[in-house]
Amino acid sequence: METKRNIKYFTAPPVSIPALIGWVIVVIGVICMTMRWMRIAGIIMAIVGFAVVVFTSGGKSTDTDLEFQISERIKNLQERSEKKFEVYEKNFLKMLKPVNLRGYDFLAKEEPFYFKKGADGVNRTNYFAGCNLIFTSEKMFVFGRRFSLTDETIDADFTGSYFFTELDKAELEERVYEAKKGDRTIEVKYYIFRILKADGTNALEMTVDYGADIDKYADMISRAIVTRQKELAKRAEEAAQRRAEFRARVEAEKAADAAAAAAEAGN
Repeated sequence: METKRNIKYFTAPPVSIPALIGWVIVVIGVICMTMRWMRIAGIIMAIVGFAVVVFTSGGKSTDTDLEFQISERIKNLQERSEKKFEVYEKNFLKMLKPVNLRGYDFLAKEEPFYFKKGADGVNRTNYFAGCNLIFTSEKMFVFGRRFSLTDETIDADFTGSYFFTELDKAELEERVYEAKKGDRTIEVKYYIFRILKADGTNALEMTVDYGADIDKYADMISRAIVTRQKELAKRAEEAAQRRAEFRARVEAEKAADAAAAAAEAGN
């Protein structure tokens, strides 16, 4: 990973002085190009200025660079999950297909912690997590990867498997991160996706990109938990009833056999 270039993405000023000088040269060159007797000199100046801009700005990552690095790291999470848990498409719960979550991590405790709003409007930190959730008739499987964009030593998978009977609900929480921008403090909204267990602890908690799908996922997962718990409880009740009926038949047969034996002995 291009950690040095990524660090500059978060820490370097939007426009460096050398790059600014390069743009000034480009502008002067363009102006000179409009003058007939200065056209060749203007072209040369514009080329030189543009070269200065490219050279001075080439040392840091762009928004696109970071997104590409992230995509490469989380592109095969479901495939790895299926192999680890030995669960495949034929096992998937019909009412809820696998869910993919992703987001820049605003909950990170490591240092340094960087924040930047990209030119594309995306609020970024130097930590990221992606996660795949697979649902079967009885369990939810979690397979995710969390890593730093600025420190190669921070890169680890996180996994888990939970019976629906262990789970409570999924929820989305909105929080605010306060970022310093010069003398100003700006407030940035971010969102926590959480799947709670019945004991109140987290089966999953991570920052996620906000969108309509996130609200939908929370509702769908919560609904699936309730539905499967009812179905599993009904199945358990029916199984218990069958066991009770079987035991009753066995006891009745034993009593009948004992009565028959007693009658035969009396004769």
